Amino acid sequence: MTCVLKFRLRMVLQILLISCLVLILSGSTWQNQQTPVSPQVDPFYLRLFDEGLDAFNRGDFQEAFENLKIAAFGLLNEPDLLGEAFVYLTLSAYNLKKTDQVEYYLREISRFKLNNRIRSSKLPEKIKDQFARIQSSVKNGLNG
Repeated sequence: MTCVLKFRLRMVLQILLISCLVLILSGSTWQNQQTPVSPQVDPFYLRLFDEGLDAFNRGDFQEAFENLKIAAFGLLNEPDLLGEAFVYLTLSAYNLKKTDQVEYYLREISRFKLNNRIRSSKLPEKIKDQFARIQSSVKNGLNG
């Protein structure tokens, strides 16, 4: 390689290195100035949540269970909605006589510490009462 080619190659590498450092530093400064924002729920999961509630209200517990199970996955970062989804999943599973699923969702409510949110939620009192009866009837009284 000639001296001129080595010099140009070294210059290109230095420019790339400086550019990368500038991008990294400016990116971290920008991120530090961001205000933390609650993650938004994907409309897909919100639609499934609404469809699950509609199915539940129609008495179609199988469809409610299927839709709400998928919706709950997208609500993991929204504890209020997640708690509501778990309540309806518990009630749907109970109506479908899926005892193992009732116990599973009660454990999930406990694991995510959602009981207080559920008690203070905007859920209809009738739903809260049904849920409380099921919760108290399950062995091991799962609390969270």
